[in-house]
Amino acid sequence: MYIKIYNVFTQFNHKQKLNVNELYFYSQLATLQTHENKVYINIDLLAQIVIFNSKKSQNIKKIKELLQSLKQKQIIQFNDTKNNNELLIISFCTIEGGYEPIPYEKFRSFSDVYEYYIYVCVARTKENMVEFSLSQWGTLLELSRPQTISKLKRVIDKGIICKREGKYTDEEVRKNQKKQEKNIYYLPGAKEKIEQKENVANKSATSSKETVQTVQENDITNANNEQEQREHNWYVKGSQLTANDFYIYLTTNDEKLKKQAEARINAISKNEKGKYIVESLSKEAQEKVKDEKRKAEREMLKQMTNAVRLKDGTIVAVDEKNIDSIDVNEVEHIFYSYYGRQHLEGYIEVKGFQTGKIINGKFVHDDRPDMIQRGWEVYSQHVKTGEMLTGDIMRSIKDTVIPTQKNETVKVVVKKVENEYMKMAERAKREAEQKRKREIIDISAIVVEGN
Repeated sequence: MYIKIYNVFTQFNHKQKLNVNELYFYSQLATLQTHENKVYINIDLLAQIVIFNSKKSQNIKKIKELLQSLKQKQIIQFNDTKNNNELLIISFCTIEGGYEPIPYEKFRSFSDVYEYYIYVCVARTKENMVEFSLSQWGTLLELSRPQTISKLKRVIDKGIICKREGKYTDEEVRKNQKKQEKNIYYLPGAKEKIEQKENVANKSATSSKETVQTVQENDITNANNEQEQREHNWYVKGSQLTANDFYIYLTTNDEKLKKQAEARINAISKNEKGKYIVESLSKEAQEKVKDEKRKAEREMLKQMTNAVRLKDGTIVAVDEKNIDSIDVNEVEHIFYSYYGRQHLEGYIEVKGFQTGKIINGKFVHDDRPDMIQRGWEVYSQHVKTGEMLTGDIMRSIKDTVIPTQKNETVKVVVKKVENEYMKMAERAKREAEQKRKREIIDISAIVVEGN
């Protein structure tokens, strides 16, 4: 028995591309189908078979989200139910294109959704090998660059896939920096195919790359060329550049385009007006890149029950399995949900677990690593419950670590208010005295004038 993993499931920019949780969930459903290609089940039973969260309520919520997501992408159809124990009939939609048969036994050997996804990306190709850049892997996995590197290293270390480092060519991408071909990722059984291709390439004495199926980020370029497909003005002589042109320059993988853009930027920047234009457009483009990064982070956080941001910028989902392996000294922020929302959005710095004082109008934390450690321990205990961290729980954790913080803060605020009232009273007293003196002067003037 096998699962039909359609090519579109891991195809860049396709409307039916699945994320890691969706692919894993779809595969679980596929193993439960009858000979009629249907699944007869209910939510409660499904939550016992498919575990995304150790907390039952959170797991059921996640399963319902994934069911709706697969339905919206026209992967499955199912009837509406009011109760979790009501019969749910799931049918599989007809999907165009080829597919890779993944044996049930192979799928069940995976317990990590990312490891399974990476395996599928490689296994679904004809030669069981792909030539991906890190940015392409990041796009597929919907992860940051550090997270992508970590996930790939894990599957390689486990022997699930293998990696052949890309060779350096004679072409320079920057001064004193040679261009490196993309790494080749392949299943262990495809090693001989790669060696055969390399031998053929060496014998023919050509500089062409090995013929390896390559999937580009925009899904329309081939293995030997990452030519930019988005419209831009960098090659149009005398054209007026826009913020979108600079955005494409900042996000493209087309090295030829980068060289052209840098040449035009240097030429334009030779006078003050041109330099101002470049800085303005570049700033606007950088803001767009940052905004997209923030949006990507928000989408990533929607898939997580609890998460932290490390000091290198990496966002890591945490649960009872990995929370004890994380060093609090490497953590920058802890994420939580607020305003009754059902996903992580706000965050607090771990140094916020420390006491502090107001110096020159600013709150400065004390150096109390013991308090940070205590806060992390309480947070870790919460993570192990499987419940999402809310703002209220976060405040409760802080009060546990810093029980007097609220009182001290109140004292500071009261003292500031008292000082303001004293200043106001003194000012009113001075103004009253000045007014009394003016009235005396005015009366004196009237008396003199009357005489």
